[in-house]
Amino acid sequence: MAYTKINTRSPYFVSQSGSAGDAILVELRIWNGADGDKPVAAQKILSKTIPSSVVTTVNFDISPYINAYIEHTILTDVTTLTATPITEYARCEVKVYKNTVLQGAKTEELIGYKGYGYFADGKNPVGQANVMLDEGEYYTLTNQNNGALYYHEDAAGDWTATYTCLDGTTAAVNVDLNIENGHIPYITPTHLNQGGSIVTIKKDSVLQKTFTFREVCEAKYTPLICDFINRYGVWQTIVFFKVSKSKMSTTETVFNMMPDSVDYSVSKNIRQTFNTNGQESITVNTGWVLEHYNEVIKQLLLSNTIRLDNKPVVVNTKSVDLFTSINERNINYTIEFNYANNIINTIQ
Repeated sequence: MAYTKINTRSPYFVSQSGSAGDAILVELRIWNGADGDKPVAAQKILSKTIPSSVVTTVNFDISPYINAYIEHTILTDVTTLTATPITEYARCEVKVYKNTVLQGAKTEELIGYKGYGYFADGKNPVGQANVMLDEGEYYTLTNQNNGALYYHEDAAGDWTATYTCLDGTTAAVNVDLNIENGHIPYITPTHLNQGGSIVTIKKDSVLQKTFTFREVCEAKYTPLICDFINRYGVWQTIVFFKVSKSKMSTTETVFNMMPDSVDYSVSKNIRQTFNTNGQESITVNTGWVLEHYNEVIKQLLLSNTIRLDNKPVVVNTKSVDLFTSINERNINYTIEFNYANNIINTIQ
């Protein structure tokens, strides 16, 4: 069955027109998994009444309900074509009723990823979103299997990926993308330690997108792997190659305590601290990158799911200069992250 792909961090509206007083009801069946896993009963039922003879259309934003069914925990590196975990997207059947009568043309089959569209692109844009990464050149660690390229294959068409080795001699690798929702490695295993891969994605032999994944050897610093959910709603990986600096800060509540008696002990604290805890943070640098990394950094700062060396973090950097019109690799981005937990465990 063909599903319409939507972004669940942007509004997606279901609309229905009628006459004043008509009762409009929307049923949502939302699930993770294949077609056959669709629940019998609706998870959400939304209703409104056509308000007047002037305002004859009602709208329902269903994105938040689908978004609640999607969860990303950690990116598991892959070496071959792999199905995307079903928890990382959700399907939704939408049925619209007017005065209890099903409106056949309003039945929709949706598949939602936790992505978003930019304001300038209009409502819920999904253009070129079958391959869920922006075209460009990306950098990975030499001989390390980091990152995965995600795609959603629509019902019609034959989708393929071709890896061409950057060394110019190692054999190319072709992959038939025959899984509806899947992902493949940035660099195919036979191209590791050979410079990397150029990956071309085609549908029915027509080029869709091209990517370059170039290996970089960092001899001086300890690189950090950053996985984050990009604007398409899937994992994207970048490497912070250059110097990183860690620091910590503490918080506490301070009280002046009353002594036990007027004959107090000078060895006891009068001023005491309570609820003392700490927060660790780290500042990282990309190293020299190309101009298109301004879009990568933009999506990183807008992401609400980020892992740094598989540890949950949140971005502490609130503004950054996005460099443009620079065609050489002479741009470095510095980002600060807070680790997403206190140092002392206070979870109850």
